[in-house]
Amino acid sequence: MFTNTSSYGGDFKTVLKQEFKTSKNIVVASGYASTDIIQEFRDDFIKIATEGGSAKLLLGMAFYEGLSQQKLDILRTLCIDLNKLNKHSGVYVTYTRRYHGKVYHFYTGKNDNIFVGSSNFSSSGTFGNIECTISINDQPTKTKVKDFLDFLLSKENSISILKAEIVVPGSKKYEKTVSLVTLDNLERYNPATINISKLPKFIFPLDRVAEKEKSSLNVYFGKGRLNTKTGQIKPRPWYEIELIANVKLTSDPLYPKGDFLAYTDDGYIIPMRTQGDYKKNIRSKQSLQIFGMWLKGKLQKANVLIPLTPVTNDTLIEYGSDTLTFAKISEGKYYMKF
Repeated sequence: MFTNTSSYGGDFKTVLKQEFKTSKNIVVASGYASTDIIQEFRDDFIKIATEGGSAKLLLGMAFYEGLSQQKLDILRTLCIDLNKLNKHSGVYVTYTRRYHGKVYHFYTGKNDNIFVGSSNFSSSGTFGNIECTISINDQPTKTKVKDFLDFLLSKENSISILKAEIVVPGSKKYEKTVSLVTLDNLERYNPATINISKLPKFIFPLDRVAEKEKSSLNVYFGKGRLNTKTGQIKPRPWYEIELIANVKLTSDPLYPKGDFLAYTDDGYIIPMRTQGDYKKNIRSKQSLQIFGMWLKGKLQKANVLIPLTPVTNDTLIEYGSDTLTFAKISEGKYYMKF
């Protein structure tokens, strides 16, 4: 056991130094990595690839949460250098779902040394924080972990960082990604002109869909899409959302069937639509992002949602509401409150 404390195994970084020096093949699969640790072990990655071995670094959160420009440049350069030396080496990112694990596989030529725990490939993970990472010693578990790494690194789950469109927080592209300007193009009205106290209503429970990891409110975290202009794979738009109503809701006489206008509680008029089987999909009409800009935008403005992070039930609790209210004004018109 390695915890970065002297009483319980010491720093995990010490283990990494030993394993990198004696290994012929390595896989580091970590949720995050820090620039200093990447730089410190860069020569070790290169040495293994130079000697004909496979050296792979997989980052599980970068595709969705982004990387600093400095770190992105360092990782892309490392990937290019590794690819030149060995086609089986490189830097990869998961692009179908976030990966938050920390697995280290070192093959010495005789033994598979595998470590699993909480230590990211970072300064905090390998010596700064108190962590807990253990060596896997029994063969059946080793086999399962190696199979899992093959699954992570398969084409169905991961791509080279050179083929991924990675957002750089603070950049112009990032600002455009999280910008709410599209709402400025919507028609406005005065919410005080609508009295909803006596209007018939139905309630959409958002807590039912908030925990879905890659759909509904968190479509962004689903499988990335090919950018035909650049040839890279990029995440789906941050604001893209689509609510899926259950049978109880779609059976409600108040439930809209087809196109309708949503008069929001903060003065916007959003063209909306229900479609799909039983009209269960609730979305904005022109773009799925408009609905998301309004709903996620409210969470961001309330400082309970950080851009490019998931909406969870905790997010809704902090916001103070976990329901979306639709009050029917007239046929095809609803007051929408969140």
